[in-house]
Amino acid sequence: MKADLRSLLALLLLFTVGCATPVTPEQIANADYGTVPDSSIYQKATKDLIQQLLLEPSPARLRFIGEPQKGYAYLSGRRKPPEFGYIVHVGITAKNLMGEYRGEETHRLFIKNDTLYLLNKSDRAEVVE
Repeated sequence: MKADLRSLLALLLLFTVGCATPVTPEQIANADYGTVPDSSIYQKATKDLIQQLLLEPSPARLRFIGEPQKGYAYLSGRRKPPEFGYIVHVGITAKNLMGEYRGEETHRLFIKNDTLYLLNKSDRAEVVE
């Protein structure tokens, strides 16, 4: 009996954690996306952020893939409403611990006014344009 109750509780937790507040077309149309990011500012901020995260930051190569696009991201958990702003993709090629370059990895950034967030692969974020 206890095992069945634990299984049921685990299953309920799994379903509730995965739920996200749905975004309506009205929210997308009326959202405050903030100011359009200036390329020189967000590119420098991205480089500074990546420098802090990599083991070997100095030889890292960044490639910005397209311009920032309007979108939303769940920054405070999936059960809270999403934040609206701009999403930009960046390819990062960095050296590994052996000093060799590994292949380019694509990452997503979320920008709202003067704030930059590096999104995890599991973070839900979508472009709306």
